Formats: sequence, structure tokens, C-alpha cells
Amino acid sequence: MSSDFALLGVGAAVPEQVRRNDDPLFEPLRRAAARGGGEHALFYGNRERRVLAPGESLATLTARAGRVALEDAGVRPEAVERLYGYVSVSEFVSPNALYAVHRELGLGQEALVIPVQADFANFLMGVVLAWEALRAGSIRHALVAVGSGWTRNVDYGQGHAIGIGDGAGAAVVGAGERLVLVDWAADTFSGEYGAMTMASRPGSGVEQPTYGIAPDAGIQAFLSSGMDGPPRLVARLLARHGIHRNDVTLISHQATRKLMDHWAAQLRPREYLDTYEDFGNMVHASLPVTLARFHRELRTKYLVMVGLGIGAHQFALLVRV
Repeated sequence: MSSDFALLGVGAAVPEQVRRNDDPLFEPLRRAAARGGGEHALFYGNRERRVLAPGESLATLTARAGRVALEDAGVRPEAVERLYGYVSVSEFVSPNALYAVHRELGLGQEALVIPVQADFANFLMGVVLAWEALRAGSIRHALVAVGSGWTRNVDYGQGHAIGIGDGAGAAVVGAGERLVLVDWAADTFSGEYGAMTMASRPGSGVEQPTYGIAPDAGIQAFLSSGMDGPPRLVARLLARHGIHRNDVTLISHQATRKLMDHWAAQLRPREYLDTYEDFGNMVHASLPVTLARFHRELRTKYLVMVGLGIGAHQFALLVRV
């Protein structure tokens, strides 16, 4: 058996319903963007996004992604010993709908469900937690599955809403020789706690909890640690292993072209892959969905995936292709 642990299979699922930029829902945002300034000026670059239909289950979508990952890995559901990940926003405050994913996939009763509430780096953290369990000899196979349905949980008067799309992605982790897990790095910016939140907002006119960026602290976090933190983190991770940028493909969190273009200019990887134009900001799911689309086309020796979250934290994972 291989002594390396790897991403054995990956999968993705997106809703069928497409919402384009000319949708009347975005008219207030278009007017605000035309006036310039503020949050509206920070979010742009996608052409379409996928949207869950009324009554469509995010847990079911996430299970679809998990099923594709299992098939891609050639691993049967009964072989999965742990399910890591997160479904957001879940049907209940607790338990997380990751338990519904377990049920829909037909995983065994002894398969432990571990919700990873680390928005938006849930996928990367889930992979690393699974990797640590594998290295400890506790398990042989884990499934990491994340689903994001935030089109139901944004205020369409706020600038960030223009990019939000729904989707789900998953990966099977176990002993393997391709997409081998090499190392990870993380930074925590707890001073930014509360700058960006998912919360109930009385007076907003929206019943369900919605995502929000604080006008001062949130914008400052976006423009400082959000812009410059991921390039520093990835550079540190690559330097630790003496890896040159020409040997790297980058997949990142995909909130807006403003961030992504800046990260590309700072890091200058050989390739930078994304699904942003077609799928928008799938929040938790952008990383695994993009990986699922391109994983058979990777042409560099290494892959780096980097995400950030509203803890605030940033997380990077190094993979040998």
C-alpha cells in the first residue's frame, strides 16, 4: 500500500437553474455600482451563477457531489469511515445537514460525521483533518463534502450579492499516488472577528439569516488581510519546500475578480484555474468544484489551493500532482 495520502477522487454538483447578470434582481446593484465607491465597487467579474430552485435540497446536492467523488475514486460508500465537511446554510441551526448527506449517501452507521464550521475554508480544513486521521492510522478512507446555498441567505441590496452562486463539491481521501497531500499552512486574524458575519438582521426586511460585511471593519479586512494575506501565506508554504511558482497551479477562493487578479499578480503561478465566470462565488464549494472540473488537466508538478474565512482565517494546502 502507498505510504502517501491523496485525493483519490473528486466530484461536484451544481443546480440546473441559471441566473445571469441581466436578471432584474440585480438592478439595484447595477445602479449602485454605476455610482461607484463602497462595497459595490469591490465585487465583479462573473457572468452567471447557479441557483437552487424553491424546495430544492442543498443536502441532496451535496450528496450528489459526494457520490461522484466516490465513483471517481472507485470507493464504495460502506468503505467511508468518516464524513467531514459542512452544508451552509443548514436547514437547522443544529444539527448540520451533513447528517442528511450521510443518510442520502447510504454511509454506514459507524461512519463518524464531523461538521467543520470554518466558513469559507471548510473543504480544505476537512481534507487536513481527514489526512491527520489517516496518518494516525485511525481510518483508511474519508469523504469530505461541502455544499453552499447562500443565494437564499444574502441581501440583494448589498454589493457582495452580485457574485453569489450555489454549488457543492467533495473529495475522497485515502492512500494514493496522485494528488498527494504534501503540507498545509494557516493564519488566524482573530482581530477581525465580527467584520463579516452570517446573522439575523432585524430591519433588513429579510427573515432568514443573511451574510453581511461591516461597512468599516469588513471593508478594511477585505482591503488588507483579504488582499495581501493569501499571497503571503502561499509564498510561505512554497518557500518551506523550495518550490518555484513556475511549478505551481493555483486554485483559490473566488469572491471577486478584484481579489483574484491581485493574488495572481502577487503570486504569478504557472496556471490559475477558476470557475468564477460561470458559477460565481460558491463560497465553501468553489475550491472543490473547480478542482473537480480541472483535476485531470493539471500540467504542473504542484497544486496549491488557498481559501479564506470570516473567523477570520486563511488556509492553504499543497498537493503534489
